[in-house]
Amino acid sequence: MVNCRFDSSGFCTFLALLSTFVALPARVAGQQDSMIHRPLPDIKQLLSDVQENQKQLESLVDQYSCTEDEDVRELDKNGQIKKTIVKEYMDFYLGGELVRREVKKDGKPLTPDEQKKEDGRIEKRIRDYDKKKSEGDDASKKKERIDVSTFLRSSNFTHPRWEQFRAHEVIVFDFAPNPAYKPRNKTEDLLHKLEGALWVDDRDRQVVRLEAHLSDSFKLAGGLLASIRKGSSLVMEQARTNNEVWLPSYVEAHFSARLLLVSSSLGDYTSKFSDYKKFRVETVTGKQAK
Repeated sequence: MVNCRFDSSGFCTFLALLSTFVALPARVAGQQDSMIHRPLPDIKQLLSDVQENQKQLESLVDQYSCTEDEDVRELDKNGQIKKTIVKEYMDFYLGGELVRREVKKDGKPLTPDEQKKEDGRIEKRIRDYDKKKSEGDDASKKKERIDVSTFLRSSNFTHPRWEQFRAHEVIVFDFAPNPAYKPRNKTEDLLHKLEGALWVDDRDRQVVRLEAHLSDSFKLAGGLLASIRKGSSLVMEQARTNNEVWLPSYVEAHFSARLLLVSSSLGDYTSKFSDYKKFRVETVTGKQAK
């Protein structure tokens, strides 16, 4: 469930960047996929189909819940691990906004007190959503979500070629920001600073993998609140789920940031998404939300 929001400190949860994407260059050493020499399909039509399918995927993800296994490693200035946090979440969307219900921490279930607190937090989110919905307030239109479809329309794609990727033939593109595209908000401004490579399944016309890094630093309030440094990078993968739909399967990121002009943060992050199920609010609380 890839999502991004600004928390109380004003720092964008770049980890979930693509909620929504290790310190990797556009092409990773040791991961050289073999080139395949055969004619390419109509590239313009392929990219058009991929963008349309991605929009459909992003509308479908709201209908599912899934298990997210998250591993966050905080690093010191020398790149050594200072702290590791491993958590398991149940992810779902309400009104287009990602909700993450914590289930386990460091491989252990929450304590009764932690469980009670988490249940209360989730139930409040559901009540707030129901209230906004009853008042005709469409929350999904007010949130700046980081979507791959936004990235697709704001980038230029070049050098298409066939490659072998995990025993499948895919088409790979290099990409960079489209200088003619004008970002409409901070989220799009962030996406517009990404460059890297994109893997596409030609048969299903879906994004298989995206590797990207920031080509320039991204600042909030001119860097007063936060600054994500140039070179911060991410990987995002999508896969066919339950033999029916393509949904997010993996996110990995390396970030370097400065907060409030004072503290610096370095870290690596991975999340694996599995066990997708059709979602209803009742499955979260065990009762009809009021």
